[in-house]
Amino acid sequence: MSIGDDFLVCRGISKRFGPTQALSDVSVSFRAGEVHALMGENGAGKSTLGKAIAGLHRPDTGTITLQGRSLKLGDVHDAFDAGIRIVHQELAQCPNLSVAENLCLHCLPTHAGMIDRKAMNDRASHLLAKLAPEIDVAAPLGTLAPGRRQIVQIACSLDDSGGDHKPKVIIFDEPTSSLSMTEADRLMTIVRRLASEGLLAIYVSHRMNEIFACCDRITVLRDGLFVATSVINEIKEADLVSQMIGRTLDASRSHRREVPVPATVPPMLEVRGLSSPGKLRDVSFSVRPGEVLGIGGLVGAGRSELLDALFGLDARATGTVKIDGRPLALGPSATPAAAIAAAAGYVPEDRRLQGLFFQLGVDENIVSPVMHVLARLGIRNASKEHTLVTERIKRLHVKTASPRSLPGELSGGNQQKLLIARWLDKKTKVLLLDEPTRGIDVGTKAEIYRLVRQAANDGLAVVLVSSEMPELLLMSDRIAVLCEGEVTGELTGPDMTQENILRLATAKQGARMVG
Repeated sequence: MSIGDDFLVCRGISKRFGPTQALSDVSVSFRAGEVHALMGENGAGKSTLGKAIAGLHRPDTGTITLQGRSLKLGDVHDAFDAGIRIVHQELAQCPNLSVAENLCLHCLPTHAGMIDRKAMNDRASHLLAKLAPEIDVAAPLGTLAPGRRQIVQIACSLDDSGGDHKPKVIIFDEPTSSLSMTEADRLMTIVRRLASEGLLAIYVSHRMNEIFACCDRITVLRDGLFVATSVINEIKEADLVSQMIGRTLDASRSHRREVPVPATVPPMLEVRGLSSPGKLRDVSFSVRPGEVLGIGGLVGAGRSELLDALFGLDARATGTVKIDGRPLALGPSATPAAAIAAAAGYVPEDRRLQGLFFQLGVDENIVSPVMHVLARLGIRNASKEHTLVTERIKRLHVKTASPRSLPGELSGGNQQKLLIARWLDKKTKVLLLDEPTRGIDVGTKAEIYRLVRQAANDGLAVVLVSSEMPELLLMSDRIAVLCEGEVTGELTGPDMTQENILRLATAKQGARMVG
């Protein structure tokens, strides 16, 4: 289906949350049959606009029309009836229930007062037929890979069993942020197929390669303001980045050390024979102060499991780990508290579930590892805490209304900087980073790259896990590659290429094929 005239129109949309002006007089139009990207830095207003269209937020001013029909602002039921759906970044599902139960949860079919499981399974199979017919609708949802669970969530957005409310608009809010490259490619193929059938797909993402591979047009927001709408094949990536951040940014600039750390310098982190049943096997490496060691590999290779073991989160881990020459306990006696005491810091992959304390303020999130150190006779030292928090917020450019603001009030990029701020202490010697730039914009990525390199320059030993190979190549001084829990090789200098990373990441599979 060819892309037609304006289909969905937003005019003069403004929205304020307390002191924050999230959107200011934003006007943008969308066409049926297109994939239309919404881009901008964290906090630019992309998700706020998407949620306003879906009725989840009520704009303070403005109008939203779909095919000439004015929508009731802030009314999710009216938006649903009009055919607007939203697929959230965080999977809003029940993993303990079956795929079919998740797909029909909002409108369970019944017969004689009982759930009609045959009708439920048939409806679920029908919804998945075009997207992924191989998914077993009777299987517990929690047994599916993240990519399959995301497909189930998309299938749910296509359900029109509640009446004549056929889906016309689907808003995808960072749909690939937790997916592997293969899963992301499949998801983008599905999005393109839906658009070809006449749906409007509004696609929110920070991943440039996805935007240029999948989208027809791009609308850029900055600080809650409309900047521009462009046709995808008429704009260069550098110009798009400039629109997003308001300045020119060299996204390809390397952040490696200019001069390698001499081999005579003793390692700050030594790992020998680290193993864990079903996760890791005889992993050994070392990192000197001032180095960033990248950890490459495919999803499921054991990268996150490696960092968990180093931070005392794997009770079955065995082997030898030393920080600054001192042994770190592994196995049942290992704890994160012991790792922190040994001067290790950890930024986990999922900042929401594993990283931040959302009931505590920005200030307490920053000082949580050192609160006891700053205390005097067991009583918190408010003056020292305030000084430390103020310095970290300023140093990392964390945008927050107040040090007492809750992390949930911050954008994703500022939440990530908050996690890193927690560990940029003079006592930290080893910094473990798991996907430190996931779900954040290109401008904040550049800031985090600068912070990580500065931390290394200050003498920290950094271990960096990233699914984005360009990021590994930009940031790492050396790269160790994992495949099925084993180190299959280490790359340095000119050997650090995407081709070599992929070769080592699939080495064991290739060996099995030859065998």
